[in-house]
Amino acid sequence: MKIAHAPAGYIVSKLLYSRFIKSKVSYNLFIFWGIVGATAPDFDLLYYYTFGHPKHTHHEYFTHFPIFWLSLLLISVVWLKLANNNSQNAPLAFIFTINGFIHMILDSINGEFLLFWLAPFSFYTLYIDPYLPWNDGTLELFTILWALYLWKKNEINQLLSK
Repeated sequence: MKIAHAPAGYIVSKLLYSRFIKSKVSYNLFIFWGIVGATAPDFDLLYYYTFGHPKHTHHEYFTHFPIFWLSLLLISVVWLKLANNNSQNAPLAFIFTINGFIHMILDSINGEFLLFWLAPFSFYTLYIDPYLPWNDGTLELFTILWALYLWKKNEINQLLSK
């Protein structure tokens, strides 16, 4: 995916927010950290384009290691359970890390450079045919349209409630 990680983060954050209302976390903050988490694995692009080695893809950096995001996700789930709706930071950490992990999944099924699911232990990946239906941008377009739909629906609901 090239541009649909942020819309995917918006979708996931919007759909999960209702589960965290008891923690009194701000809706805007929840959405913001969800979108940041969805794009965070690509923060390595700054390093890649300034100091990176051209023989490697940016998917070989630790920010694209699924084990890194899975570890953060497990830590955030434990924190969320221990916080018991007493912390606003635990839901924010959870939405950040779940969207980071979803980024890994989306890069696995819709990317020109595949992810190394066993990195850093092995840099072997399965080949995914680039001509599968979702690799032509269909999944990316669908994600963007779904995010726009949810956003517009939210705007209309806010106008009607005034």
